[in-house]
Amino acid sequence: MFTKFSERNHELVVMRGIDSSALQLLVNFLYSGKILITEENVQDLLPASNLLQLQEVKEACCDFLQSQLCHTNCIGIFAIADLHSCAKLLTSSKFYIQQHFSEVVGDDEFLSLSSDQVIQLISSDKLTVPSEEKVFESVIRWVKYESGSRKCILPQLMEHVRLPLTSKIYINKEVVKECLINNCYKCKDYINEALNVHRLKSKDLIPHNIRNNPRHGDKIILVVSRFDTNECISTKFFEPKINRWHNGPEMITNRRNVGLAVVKDNLVFAVGGSTHFFRQVRSVDVLDLSAESPCWKPSVEMFVKRNKVGVGVINNYLYAVSGYNFCDNISDSAEVFDYNTQKWRMISSMPTRRASFGVGVLNNLLYAVN
Repeated sequence: MFTKFSERNHELVVMRGIDSSALQLLVNFLYSGKILITEENVQDLLPASNLLQLQEVKEACCDFLQSQLCHTNCIGIFAIADLHSCAKLLTSSKFYIQQHFSEVVGDDEFLSLSSDQVIQLISSDKLTVPSEEKVFESVIRWVKYESGSRKCILPQLMEHVRLPLTSKIYINKEVVKECLINNCYKCKDYINEALNVHRLKSKDLIPHNIRNNPRHGDKIILVVSRFDTNECISTKFFEPKINRWHNGPEMITNRRNVGLAVVKDNLVFAVGGSTHFFRQVRSVDVLDLSAESPCWKPSVEMFVKRNKVGVGVINNYLYAVSGYNFCDNISDSAEVFDYNTQKWRMISSMPTRRASFGVGVLNNLLYAVN
C-alpha cells in the first residue's frame, strides 16, 4: 500500500491510528489466511482492515456486526457503517432500526442521535410503529434529554410527526398538555391541523400533506400451506403495497394444525400441531420477518404437546392454551412464553377443555371462542 509514498524505501514505517493488537491479527491473517473476529476486537479490526484495504476482512467484520444487530446496538452499528463506508451494513442496520423503532427509541443510543438523524428516521414512510403516538413520544424524549439546546429544534421534528393519525383523545390528553408543545407556537399549529382533520366528515376532504399519510412499513400477509405428506409445509407472502404474492421459506418440520401468532411485530411463531403420523408435538418454530433473509428456526419447546392449539399474544407474551395432547385427549392446561427470557411457564388451566377453537385478545384479556 506504500508503493506511491516515500515510506516505500523505509525499513520502519510508523502506522498511526491503528490498534496494535488489530494490526497483529491482520499480519497473521496475511500469512495464514485465518482470523478470529469477536465482539472484543471487531471495532478495532474494521477500521484497520479498511485502512489497509483488506477487503475480505472488512466484509467479514461487517457480516459479524450484522449478525449481532439488536435494538441496543443497531444505532451504534449504523454509525460505524456510515463512518467506514460499509454500504451493505449501513442498509441492513437502517432497515433494522426502522423495523424495531419502538424498541430502539427506548435505549440510550437513540438519545445520542443528531437532529438530522432523528428527522431522517421519523420522516420515513417505512417506519414500523404500532401507532403514531410512539413517534411523538420518542421526539419528546429526545428533546427533553438536552432540552436547553434541543427545544429550538422541536418545530422541525414535529413537522414529521403525523399527528392527524393519532386519536383526538390522545391529542387532547397527552399532546396538548405537554409543556414543550405549549411553549412552541409552531407546534400548536400542528395540533390545530390535526384537530381540524378529525373534525372533517369525509376522508375526501382531508388535505394532502405528509402528516396525513399513513406509514407503510413493510406489512405483509403470511399464509401457511396445508399439510402435505411428501414435502415440508411452505409459506407464502402477500405484499399489499405491490399487490403481489411470492414464496416464503419452508417450515422446519412437516406438521399440520399449527397455531400461528405474531410477537414484537416481526416474529411469527408456529406452535404445536401434529406430524403426518398424527403425533402431537410440543415444538415451536419462529420466523423473523425483519431479517434480510427470513427463515424458520427452532424456538423453545412447550411443556405440553398441543395439536389444534389456541394461541394469542398480550404485551408480547405468547399464550398457548388447550388442544389435543394425546390421541383424542384434550388438555385444559395453558402456558405462556416470555420472549425476553426465552422461557415457558405454566399458568391457570382453562375451565373447559377445547380444541380447534378461536382465540382473540381484547383489552389485555384472552378470549377462547368455539
